[in-house]
Amino acid sequence: MNRRNNLLIALLLAMAISQPCPLLAHHQTPERSTTKAGTKRPSGRPKLPPRTAPDHQTEALEPGSVPEIPLTKRVILKAVVIDADTGEVLPHRVHISDGEGIYYPPEGHKDISTIRWHSNNVSYEPDTSNDGYNWAMIPGGRFQVALPDRNEVRVRISHGLEYPLKTFALNLSDKAGATLERTFSLQRGINMRERGWMAADTHVHNLTPLGAIRQMPVEAVDYVNLMFIGPGHSLLRRTPPTDKASPLSTKDHIVAVSQEVRDANQGHMTLMGMSQPITPIRAFTGTSKLPQLAPLPNEPLNWEVFDRLHAQDGLAFHAHYLYWPGHGSAVGAALQKLDGVEWLRSDFVSRNDRTRHNISVPVFGRRAAGYMWYDMLNCGVRLPLIGGTDKMGANRVVGGSCRTYVKVDSWSHKGFLKGLRRKETFVTNGPLLDLAANDQPIGTELKFSGKGPFQVRLKAGCFTQRPIKFLELIVNGEVVQSVNLSKDQKSAKILKEIEFRKSGWVALRARHDQPNSDSWHSGVTAAHSSPIYVTVNKKLPAIAESARYLVGRLDTTLQWAEKEAIWSDENYRKKAITSFQQARRFYQSALDRARSAAP
Repeated sequence: MNRRNNLLIALLLAMAISQPCPLLAHHQTPERSTTKAGTKRPSGRPKLPPRTAPDHQTEALEPGSVPEIPLTKRVILKAVVIDADTGEVLPHRVHISDGEGIYYPPEGHKDISTIRWHSNNVSYEPDTSNDGYNWAMIPGGRFQVALPDRNEVRVRISHGLEYPLKTFALNLSDKAGATLERTFSLQRGINMRERGWMAADTHVHNLTPLGAIRQMPVEAVDYVNLMFIGPGHSLLRRTPPTDKASPLSTKDHIVAVSQEVRDANQGHMTLMGMSQPITPIRAFTGTSKLPQLAPLPNEPLNWEVFDRLHAQDGLAFHAHYLYWPGHGSAVGAALQKLDGVEWLRSDFVSRNDRTRHNISVPVFGRRAAGYMWYDMLNCGVRLPLIGGTDKMGANRVVGGSCRTYVKVDSWSHKGFLKGLRRKETFVTNGPLLDLAANDQPIGTELKFSGKGPFQVRLKAGCFTQRPIKFLELIVNGEVVQSVNLSKDQKSAKILKEIEFRKSGWVALRARHDQPNSDSWHSGVTAAHSSPIYVTVNKKLPAIAESARYLVGRLDTTLQWAEKEAIWSDENYRKKAITSFQQARRFYQSALDRARSAAP
């Protein structure tokens, strides 16, 4: 009897193994089992889409669905999107839905059924999804779509930040069987390119240069920095970095390939302008929270990466700084071995109790990363801002959650890097900023000598197609003037004179105080400029509260280096600790200056 039961159980198990559960199919990685003879056979699991799409891929790797419309109810809409003033056909994103919220993708597009596999497509994304809200990418500016003969059909169109995200209402009642032609016009509010500003996404992963070139006109992004991760990343295998822009770049849209160096504890680094990878190429170093990645030495140090990249005439920024400051940011800043910090989104007021990888720092819960950047500036560090999306797949678009605007002298890869070195930048997911001090632009250093006080005339402005509430002048981390904007107000200006008796800095920020469902992942609409620096009698800024905080932060970093970090040998451990001690002395000297200047 037991034997019979055992045979029955074995038969049932065999049947279960041969019929994979459809609920699990989307969560399994294709594998092949090996027989004793060494030959391979299918394991019985479903075949999944390829991890890497070919360059000529023009459809989703895993197609979604299209709503079925009976022929007797069907209306065909042929549409083109144009600039209202020039008549130019505009590449765009479109979302078409009815009163019940049903999404109708244009011809050649489908809804995104499984976002995971779209994330694997490193070539082309015809469709994107913002938390389940699907968009079709229309690079050619024209689309055709089958719709039901209903009222309340909505066509939402997006084309960058200089045009409004606009919704057009259609009444298709009694139009069954008809083919309608429509022209949708968008009114441009400002032309940043004519003003010398280049829009960039500094942090993109799963696109090839060809895929980026296809997507950039849709989002009105001019420059994309693609970065490979780890030795197996398909971008590295197919398009290794050089010191030049990709040959697929056009006169209007520039793509370059670089690398993200990722240390779980020091933080990640966005690299630009590289000609050779930083080796060894690893997906992660340090103690990662990802269980499939074994701990590796925290090497090279972030500041060493900076040195290696500068030897190639490149630039190194601390990646997605807002929510992942890491140990390396304050160290690199103090050692003057960091070109700036990058925000994944421009909502600088975001607050978390700890960093993404649970790095504990003093009073972190009361001091968001945006304020930590202020603290470093208050101690004499000079760090501009860049903005990127950390785009991994179709759940983000280039320049969607945050982008960099860089003032350039020439529209080229080299011109972009030169603009970054000049530090004339701002980051945004909506508002477009303008700031000058004594008629000098963002990134400038104003120098004064003598007793003072010294007058600085500030002129600030903002244009936005998305609602904001505040335009704020920031001096040494504090709001010195704020202008409130009404819901429909698209522009504002500030004129103000500030007295400086000591060294410091000035910046401009614009923001709302509530999330915006039209922003990528409902981010708060916001923007922030890089600083203009004020130097009085050749002294560095020194604000006691900021210096005291950063001394404590370096104490935390030293404790990590001595007790938790992974080093390849004792010499490397000593080198790391020595550099961290040097960084701590920088902030201690700022604290000493602040104390000596106190009344």
